[in-house]
Order: sequence, then C-alpha cells, then structure tokens
Amino acid sequence: MNMCTQRVIFRFRRPSGSQQSHPSEAMHEALMLLSEAEELQSLYCEASKAGKMVAIEVFHNRAGQPLLIHFSKEAA
Repeated sequence: MNMCTQRVIFRFRRPSGSQQSHPSEAMHEALMLLSEAEELQSLYCEASKAGKMVAIEVFHNRAGQPLLIHFSKEAA
C-alpha cells in the first residue's frame, strides 16, 4: 500500500426540499472501506502533493436513495 496521506471528507448531497437525514452506520462504514481501496491511492497522492484533501460526495434523489458517488480534490 502506498504511504500517501489519506485526508478524506464525506459529504451527502440531497435535492433541495428533500428530507434531511443522517447516513446509516452501514453507509458510513461502506464509504470508509471504499476510501481505503487501492485504486484510490493515486488520487490521495495527487491531493497530498497539491496540499489538498479528497472529498467523497454521495448524491441522493428525493426519496433518499444514493444515485452517484463522486470523488474530487479540494483545498484543505
């Protein structure tokens, strides 16, 4: 495993007007496991070299079902 710093932020995005609820423990655990995937190590290295963090955003529909998981680098 690569030794790049793994600074990760999780965000949950919902359409305006939809009911706000906290993600389940299972969803949080699944995202933690996903953030440890070997395939993401290059993204962490790029972000670390640029002094940025990795954001993992989960977009939900109005019914609260996850539609998309998006990874990006952003300022720390």
